[in-house]
Amino acid sequence: MDSKKRHELEQNELAKWIIAQYEDWIHPNSSWLGYLCLGIFVVIVLLLVTARLNTWNQNAAWKNYYSALDSPQAEVELELVANSSSGIVGVHARLALAQRQLTEGCSQVFIDKAEAIVMLEKAITSFQHVQRATSDPSVLSEVEFGLGYAWETLAAARVGDDLTKAEEEYQRVVSQWGDKFVGERAKKQLARLQQPTTKTFLELTAKKTVESSDDNFKLPLNFPDSFELGQTNLEISEPETESEPKQEDSNTVPEVDAE
Repeated sequence: MDSKKRHELEQNELAKWIIAQYEDWIHPNSSWLGYLCLGIFVVIVLLLVTARLNTWNQNAAWKNYYSALDSPQAEVELELVANSSSGIVGVHARLALAQRQLTEGCSQVFIDKAEAIVMLEKAITSFQHVQRATSDPSVLSEVEFGLGYAWETLAAARVGDDLTKAEEEYQRVVSQWGDKFVGERAKKQLARLQQPTTKTFLELTAKKTVESSDDNFKLPLNFPDSFELGQTNLEISEPETESEPKQEDSNTVPEVDAE
């Protein structure tokens, strides 16, 4: 038997099998199969529509996010975007909110300690929210470093274990991302915090916050205007007091140089 005839027989056998299946199973269940095909079609259409809506919603969320960044009330707008958006947009909005709260807290730490504490605690809460919401290493490294900086700044605003928490966060960054840029920054911050002068400075400023009842008190330290937390080249000293000018005694005879 040549190959042509064999192929024809195989086709005939296949045709007979299809006809038998149609008569035995497909034809009696044709109505049920029709509903099944219709259901599959509806599911596919719903998936396509849902994907298109998700894309549209994602684009709208990103638009709101970038608009919030440029808004005069960025903190309020970013919080709205973070609360109303899910996924990556919500994570980035919450991260941007945390970074703004951290910046505001740092700017107030030597001006309004109470306001600084409020903003820094908000920043920590926002960073921790992002920490729970994502597993992206690049985002988590920023979160860990931001937490360390927030705890470090709080150590200058109040008495407590904030400095220990800052060291723990920086150490976590070094352990996980030591070979990255953020890891190098964490190493520098950690080294600065371990300097006795830095710890003394933070402790004294925190104690002054607790002891003072005057809203316009002056810190009992001399530090440069460009002071950054963690800086170690600080000279800690009591402020110089102005001495009263000496009054010349009218009975004193001026000395004359002998030639």
